[in-house]
Amino acid sequence: MNAATPPDALLDRAAELMDRELGLRPDQTLRGRLQRCLRDEAAARGENLMDYVARLAADPSARQSLYDRLTVQETAFFRHPGQFQALADRVLPGIDGPAVIWSAGCSNGQEPYSLAMILEEQAAPGLVIATDVSTQALRRTSEASYHSRELTGLSPARRDRYLTGGPGDRWEVCKGLRDRVTVQHHNLITDPLPDHVARCQVVFCRNVLIYFSTEHVTAFLTRLAGALAPGACLFLGYAETIWQVTHLFEPVRLGDAFEYHRRRDSPAPTAVRTPARPARPARKHSARPSPARHAAIPGDEPAASSLVLVQAGQAGGAGGDHQAAIGEFRRHAFLEPDQPIAHLQLGLALEAAGDRPSAQRAYRAARAALDRCEAPAVESALGGYRVEELIRLLDSKQEGRHP
Repeated sequence: MNAATPPDALLDRAAELMDRELGLRPDQTLRGRLQRCLRDEAAARGENLMDYVARLAADPSARQSLYDRLTVQETAFFRHPGQFQALADRVLPGIDGPAVIWSAGCSNGQEPYSLAMILEEQAAPGLVIATDVSTQALRRTSEASYHSRELTGLSPARRDRYLTGGPGDRWEVCKGLRDRVTVQHHNLITDPLPDHVARCQVVFCRNVLIYFSTEHVTAFLTRLAGALAPGACLFLGYAETIWQVTHLFEPVRLGDAFEYHRRRDSPAPTAVRTPARPARPARKHSARPSPARHAAIPGDEPAASSLVLVQAGQAGGAGGDHQAAIGEFRRHAFLEPDQPIAHLQLGLALEAAGDRPSAQRAYRAARAALDRCEAPAVESALGGYRVEELIRLLDSKQEGRHP
C-alpha cells in the first residue's frame, strides 16, 4: 500500500486517536483534513499508510509531527480588536497586582504579543503565558520574527514602537515585549492545566474550541472553571459559543465585545488533575458539529451591528433562552442574508430548540448564501478548511444524515 488516500478503516483508527489525544471531533469536515495530512505525513516519511497509522499510537514524536501538520495556525495581530479594547478599558483596571493572561492556543504568537502590547500601553505589570500543542507554532512564537505580510492588524505606530526591521522584509518583536511572554508546550486535552491557571485573571482561548468534539469542550471548560478564581475572564472567538455545553461561565458584554465570567456559584478551584483517558469504543461519525463550531464569517471582521446581534443571540442561549437566541440570530440573518454563518447559527439554534423543520430551512439558506459567495473569501475565513467540506456539512444537515 503506498501513500495514497487512506481507506476508511485506517482513517477511522487515526480519527479516533486524534479525537482521544487532540480533541478533534470526528466529523466529515475534519476527516477530510486528517485524510490529507495522513497521506502527506506518510509520504514525507517514506512509509506506507498502514505502517504509519499503526505507529502513531505508540510513537509520540510521530503524533507530534502530525499535530504540527494538522493544526491550523491562522491568526493575526489584534484579531477582533474589540476584545483587546475591552481588556484595556474594562478588565485590566479592575485587576489588583500583576496581571496573568493565558493565551491558550497561541498559534504563531501574534495574539500573545498583542496582549503584551496592551499591558505595555496600560502601564500594567504582568505577563502572558503562551501555550500551544504545535511545536512549530511555539518555535515561531519564541522567535518573534514576522514577515511584513504577517503584520495584519498592527498599526504603523505600534509596529514602529514594538518591532524593529530586519533583513528580508522581516520584523522582530523588541526584547522588552518578548520578556513579558512565556512560551510553553501544552495540550488542552491530555495535559494537566498549567500551574499558572489558578493565578490567571484573563484567558484568551479563541478559535480553538471550534475544533473540539462536544465532550472535550465540556471537559476542558469544566476543568478550567474549577481552576480559575471567581470572576476570571474568558475570551472566545467571535464565532464561538459555549451556551449549549456548560453553565459554569456567564456571558458579560463589554462594549462591543463579550467575555465569559466564571460564575461565582460554580465549584471552587480544585487541584488540577490530568483528565482520565479510558478506552473508548468506535462510534459513528456525526454530522453535527460541536456547538462551539460556528464557521467564521467571510471577510475580515463582522459589521458592528451584526456582531452585536450574534453576541446577543449567544448571550440568550447561554441563559437557556432558546427563543431569545433564535430571535437575535434571525435578525442577524435578515441583516446579512449573504453571510452563510448567519443562517448556520440560526439553524443550530433552531435545532437546539427542537424545531427541526425551521432548522432545515435555515441550513438551506446557508447553502444558498454559500453559493453566492466568492470561494477565496470563504476559504480565507474557514481556518484551513475547504469550501467543499463546508458544503458537505450543510448538505448532510439538510438531508438529516451523517456525512
